[in-house]
Amino acid sequence: MKKVVLGSVLLLAMTSVHAAESPRWDSAALSYQSADLDGDKLNGFGLSGSKLLGTNVFVSGSYSSVSDKEYGVNWDYNTMSLGLGYRTALTQNTDFFGVVSYEDVELEASSGGFSDSGSENGYGLAVGVRSMLTDKFELNGGFKYIDIAEESDTALSVGALYNFTNQFSAGVGITKSDDIDTVSVSAVYYF
Repeated sequence: MKKVVLGSVLLLAMTSVHAAESPRWDSAALSYQSADLDGDKLNGFGLSGSKLLGTNVFVSGSYSSVSDKEYGVNWDYNTMSLGLGYRTALTQNTDFFGVVSYEDVELEASSGGFSDSGSENGYGLAVGVRSMLTDKFELNGGFKYIDIAEESDTALSVGALYNFTNQFSAGVGITKSDDIDTVSVSAVYYF
């Protein structure tokens, strides 16, 4: 299923001829997220952004905090990613990119004044495609490998953005991995 979805994203990205511009990389986003962590539903927010440092090199970062309360226990799951990436144009309106990142994950449980938490860090490797199907509609997809504390996970993500203006977009995204599945709704500001 994952290969079919990503294949569809790549096919649409490569065959589009109506776009007037390439994807923009200087952005900041705020999102509402709903995550399924081993059968538990958690909700929260995410912050992310990227900035080109020239023509092809960019920095990226993201922070996510989702939580839930079950049986009197508050669960908080926080992730942070800081990366350095490289993008290259495949066509006038489609970019291929790769990112090497530092990853940090924290899980905290608290109840009745008592709390316990654990934090681990590691690295991530990501590759993907972003394509402007039209001047208003962007489609993206990618794979990410994360290695934290001798544990690894691979995720597939797909998303779509609609550009309301040159500076504001809204979108949806889905990320599926072995441990956690996330659905997000985002507002994006381009600078």
